[in-house]
Amino acid sequence: MTAAKINFVAQRQAFIWLLLAQLMTLAPQLGVLPVWILAVWAFVALWYWRIVSAGWFFPAHWIKACIALSILGGVYFSFSSLFSLEAMVTILVLAVVLKLLELKTARDHWLILMLSYFIVACGLLFSQQIGALIMALLQIAVLLMAQQALQRRRAETLPMLRVVAVMALQSLPLMLILFVLFPRIGPLWTMPLSDSKATTGMSDSLEFGDIAKLSQSGALAFRVRFNRAMPAAHDLYWRGLVLDNFDGRRWTRSSWSLWSSKMPPPVLAEPQLNYTVTLEPGSHKWLYTLPQALVSRDDVYYSNQHLWLPARPVMGRLQYTVSSNLGHALVDNKALNRKNLSLGRAINPRAEALAAQWQAQWPDAQDRVAAAIRYFEKTPFIYTLTPPLLGESNVDEFLFDSRQGFCEHFAGSFVYLMRAAGVPARIVVGYQGGEFNDQDGYLLVNQSDAHAWAEVYIEGQGWLRVDPTATVAPNRIRLGAEAMLRDQEGYWGASPLSLRNYEWATRLRYFVDNINYAWARWILNYDSGTQNDFLLRVLGDINPQRLMLVIMLAGGIPLCLVAFFSLRLPKRAGEDLAARYYLASCAALARKGVPRRAGETPDDYLRRIETGHACWAAWLRKQTHLFSLCSYLPEDSASYQENLTSLKRARRPQKWLERSNNATGYTSK
Repeated sequence: MTAAKINFVAQRQAFIWLLLAQLMTLAPQLGVLPVWILAVWAFVALWYWRIVSAGWFFPAHWIKACIALSILGGVYFSFSSLFSLEAMVTILVLAVVLKLLELKTARDHWLILMLSYFIVACGLLFSQQIGALIMALLQIAVLLMAQQALQRRRAETLPMLRVVAVMALQSLPLMLILFVLFPRIGPLWTMPLSDSKATTGMSDSLEFGDIAKLSQSGALAFRVRFNRAMPAAHDLYWRGLVLDNFDGRRWTRSSWSLWSSKMPPPVLAEPQLNYTVTLEPGSHKWLYTLPQALVSRDDVYYSNQHLWLPARPVMGRLQYTVSSNLGHALVDNKALNRKNLSLGRAINPRAEALAAQWQAQWPDAQDRVAAAIRYFEKTPFIYTLTPPLLGESNVDEFLFDSRQGFCEHFAGSFVYLMRAAGVPARIVVGYQGGEFNDQDGYLLVNQSDAHAWAEVYIEGQGWLRVDPTATVAPNRIRLGAEAMLRDQEGYWGASPLSLRNYEWATRLRYFVDNINYAWARWILNYDSGTQNDFLLRVLGDINPQRLMLVIMLAGGIPLCLVAFFSLRLPKRAGEDLAARYYLASCAALARKGVPRRAGETPDDYLRRIETGHACWAAWLRKQTHLFSLCSYLPEDSASYQENLTSLKRARRPQKWLERSNNATGYTSK
């Protein structure tokens, strides 16, 4: 089928709005989806433009099949799968793009627009920040205008925007009612992403150099709001996961810790520190807390390593309330502590010899721990993001040769020395410190705050925290990661072009983060528990009958009001709009005391007004002239529509005089 046989597509404005809607739908997704999608869209749009404007034929079936197979290959090459969320959304987007090569009827046009709404909704799977919402609203506005362009004779931007605004205002009450009252069955915008998109920063294993790489990211990990004054920086150790097993290269969770039994939640003594943690979206397999902690959430449990773990991984954003006692030792089953003496398959004879010397010299475990701390104090270690690569005996090479490393080097070597000296020890990974947003009084913990430290078990006291990094680089703990790493090569904020170097940029970043945090607290975290608390305060006892009645009343009343004010009688077939607007002008003048007489022609009426009521003469002269023009022009012409619009807008004489500043003449078009 050629362009000559296509009726509605010949309306260039509708086609341009369709392309604009497609581009507006695709562009914000390029941060997640492959950039080459834009090239595919440009190629298809150009092809279809040639179909419409130059009479090209639609592609044959075998050509479309080849294009589809090539695109599937590109998707697989980009994501190594066709079944991840990103890959499936990419396939949907490309299917909508390729539908242009089959656009022959108005039904096809509508199908593309409806699928574009679905793509906008898919974009919220990848980001729920306030900026993503604003972009989604802009996308919907463009799609609504593209729908109107398909139905209008002239696609005028301002009138179409006015319709979009009215529709938004009409839908706002229903949206608020559904958001507040509709039962929250589960998180709506939560889907499992691929491994590249679902990372939360910290892994469940650790090798020398891992945290150094993570610290080069400025991404946000979580926010914390304290109920009272924030603790000192040296107390902000956000305990995430314990790593017990060492194979000579990598620290991992021991197999026994994966199936170990749960523990009763701790009983905290006073005083307690209360705070709320809001984790950024991801796949959350453990929580971050200050030790010792009690988490107020039903879907998590307390493990025998003093960790709070979800019963199953929680997808998306996670918020929980915590009570902590700072500075208290962690006490658990002594039999389990013997697991923390194994050196695995590691070969580090020099480190083992040094530890054996401490064990022979200091019978008390606390003295051996103190000896190791003194060793780190006196040895000229260098704290750096870019340490040299280490060989098979990595602990020996770090302690005695390179002496350059990041926090995982110090923590891992310290734990190895303690185990070799007969002191149970383990690595804890999490975050240390954070950035305080003084505009709204909460803490931002970034991926650059990732940290590793050691815990040693002392008989009669329990597990005690020991951070060898604080011995080597005390400013890392006192001033925070950013202040310590700002001069480090490879650090994300070290560039002179980084906005972190400017106070105004920092204040602006805090302001934007305040908005995102408020959005996350009050909107994204409005789950079933929050909804129940709110409804209990408002409605008292909640039961299905009462809730359904409230939804029907709260939703029905706004819908009835919208229907009442939106009611319009259908236009009668063959109705003369020009005559309708002219008669409305005569009625307006009648309200001024000069009615039109029965059987009086427009010209006679105008002469009578010019003779006895000159103040309205110029206005009526213009309306009469416009009515005459519309009566003889074809209704599908641009001139008819332009004059009809002018006749409609000026049908109230007083407002016309105010706009024209009491003008006495006009220039006809």
